[in-house]
Amino acid sequence: MNPPPPPPHRTPASPGGRATLVGGLPWAESAGPVAVAGMPVVRASATSRDAAEEAANHRGLAERIDDVVRLSPPFSVSLAVHVLVLLALALIFVHARRDRRVVLEVSFLSTEVIEAPDPGVQIMPDPEPVPEPEPEEVKSEQPPVEDPAAAPQQMPVPVETPGAAIAEAVAPAIGTLLDGREEGRRAALVDAFGGSTATEAAVAKALEWIARQQDKKDGLWSLRGPYDDGGSQENRLAATAMALLAFQGAGNTPREGRHQKVVERGWKALVKAQLADGRFDVTPEPPTHHALYSHAQATIAACELYGMTRAGMHAAPARKALAYALAAQGPNGGWRYEPGQEGDMSVTGWYMMALKSGQMAGLEVPEAAFAGIGAFLDSVAVDEGARYGYRLDVPGKPPVQVTNAICAEGLLCRQYLGWRRNDPRLVHGIELLVGDKPFDWDREKDVYAWYYITQVAHHVGGDAWTRWNNRMKEMLPEKQVAQGGEAGSWDPSLDRWGHIGGRLFTTCFCTWMLEVYYRHLPLYGAEAVADSPAQ
Repeated sequence: MNPPPPPPHRTPASPGGRATLVGGLPWAESAGPVAVAGMPVVRASATSRDAAEEAANHRGLAERIDDVVRLSPPFSVSLAVHVLVLLALALIFVHARRDRRVVLEVSFLSTEVIEAPDPGVQIMPDPEPVPEPEPEEVKSEQPPVEDPAAAPQQMPVPVETPGAAIAEAVAPAIGTLLDGREEGRRAALVDAFGGSTATEAAVAKALEWIARQQDKKDGLWSLRGPYDDGGSQENRLAATAMALLAFQGAGNTPREGRHQKVVERGWKALVKAQLADGRFDVTPEPPTHHALYSHAQATIAACELYGMTRAGMHAAPARKALAYALAAQGPNGGWRYEPGQEGDMSVTGWYMMALKSGQMAGLEVPEAAFAGIGAFLDSVAVDEGARYGYRLDVPGKPPVQVTNAICAEGLLCRQYLGWRRNDPRLVHGIELLVGDKPFDWDREKDVYAWYYITQVAHHVGGDAWTRWNNRMKEMLPEKQVAQGGEAGSWDPSLDRWGHIGGRLFTTCFCTWMLEVYYRHLPLYGAEAVADSPAQ
């Protein structure tokens, strides 16, 4: 073990200076220059005697420094050396960085913030959304007709008979009701019945969306996708029939219209799937309770196509589908889920339109079939025929489920069976359906019911139609999806049947409503137009 170092040596102050102890190290403060670590400092102007004295002082200072270094602890010497080295490096660093310092000038003369340009990576703002181009309107090469609503024949006046308040008229001749879809008529009918450029633009967008959903491999549509918000149940037959009805409602056939290729693919698929008895065998098979619904819709589409084209190749599918529909009528005059069952009002309404579409196409439909529908309507009538129930659960009891959709279907059937336009039961029933606040999208969304109400009110015209149409022609374009992948469709959420049918179901029904101005000419002809207030 090394012995402890001797105590620090204090040296008396030299002439003109004094000795101090700093940090345990003696240091001499002198009036003149000193030599450090044996390095003399020579003063050029000194005399010989002054030089001798100064040399002696230097030797004394050197000895004292040597004593300090020799007597100091190793740690102190090391610390002093490191401090000196660090100071030297710091001076070098500061000198080297001095020329590259950044000077910031701050001004408080203005509150405006000025950003210097960044030469690095620049983050560009998100581009403004570009609206999708409007579908091009296909202009008709045919001149508009002078009186587009004059085609339907006037309804015959019923003959009163004992025991009946108002006897039924013979079913009207409606062979011209499809003529409104012709290119020369559509624009005139839109103006005549209160449509607008907005309703026609909505139809064009909807048809574009429906066309994008067609399966390009087999030509069919689906209730479940590929779009958002598909239905909970699959039914490709119903989906395809509903899509084709939307295209045909605006005049599209396999040989005419903007969407003729889409319609052609769809009909090739359905004709290929039709069986000898008239059914359409589309896989997967629809649920049992949807089978006859689907066939009725496909029959309407097939008969419309033949009526619009008069092409022989479309006659056989329409005739076979119509024959199966007639064979499926139940003993009470209606239709339900399976052929031969006691009917209900919901399915029967679709079959009334299937038989009438056959008549529009010039196909033969037995009068007995219409008589059976009339008898069924009588059995489920409420409020003397102003309203209707779904079906009779218990014979002798009132019908169940008297809803707006069912009532509108019943009244539409009555119109096609011959009720006069001013029949009190029809007038009262329509007023109950339209009411003071029609078409409430946010609280009572039900496109199924609205579709039937739209038809009934359009055929009658007058104030009820004006009130209904004024709401419909504003609400439907407003609620149509405007951007994104589903642009042109309608959201099925909160609709009464939207969770089952899905987005395609909702979109097709809304499209049919906006095509009402020309899809079927009004049963009561120009009389309905003349009695309607200004739109």
